[in-house]
Amino acid sequence: MFRSAGIFVLLLFPTVVLGQSEPAAVGGTASFWAGGEISSFNPDYSCSSNLPFGCKSQLVGPAAFFDLNVAPKWGAEGEARWLHWDGFGGQIESNYLAGGRYRLARYGRLDAWAKLLLGAGLITTPDFPAAGGVKGSYFAWSPGGTLEFRLTQQISLRGDYEYQIWPSFAGPPTYDNSTGAVIEHNHGITPDGFSLGLAWKFAGP
Repeated sequence: MFRSAGIFVLLLFPTVVLGQSEPAAVGGTASFWAGGEISSFNPDYSCSSNLPFGCKSQLVGPAAFFDLNVAPKWGAEGEARWLHWDGFGGQIESNYLAGGRYRLARYGRLDAWAKLLLGAGLITTPDFPAAGGVKGSYFAWSPGGTLEFRLTQQISLRGDYEYQIWPSFAGPPTYDNSTGAVIEHNHGITPDGFSLGLAWKFAGP
């Protein structure tokens, strides 16, 4: 996990540097925020439903993110998430995504954003390395939305929803003990869930 986090930070370093110098280029309107969250996701594997809280074994874990707002309504976002807790049979998922964001509305201290991120999703399925288990990384993309409530000039409370799409994932069939149904996993997976955390402003107005 720590090696992946280090790679993520190195890849984003040029963006951070840009975020620190950007305000002068856009008239002082840019800002750079970063923070952490706790996430709860339906992994859409070994689950009979892909609703955000529709899995008996929700994956839970921390996330780190940055937001580089280069204009009043436009910005960039990057995130790393490690869903390593409470998975059935040792199942875990992680993701490393980055992309654009657009502010839909502002009501006083509350901002509503839409986003579209691209990157990689990593999965270890239940009981790996037993027969039928899968461990690998896959292309992923994710539309989502974020609500940010500014507590102070430097700190915001943040709630986030993401619907991730891993189109190339294909795994062995699984068996639902409650219904007796065989669940095929050859058409990708769509993990989705909510996160709650805090963001700190490091640069900008």
